[in-house]
Amino acid sequence: MTQEEIKSKMQYGDYATLGKILKVTVDAARKRFNRGDNEALDAMQKIIEAREELIQNLKTGEND
Repeated sequence: MTQEEIKSKMQYGDYATLGKILKVTVDAARKRFNRGDNEALDAMQKIIEAREELIQNLKTGEND
């Protein structure tokens, strides 16, 4: 996923989650992501993929 694709799928709270993963402030996480930091981009992509998978699993009842 490109940085622009990731940005288009981001939701409220994603920078806070990213900050927790990177062990930095929300502001620092946002700046690292916007600068194209590979660790931040990879983590944000995983956040989005995990959310999409969770939503899909709950919709189809795979959480049982």
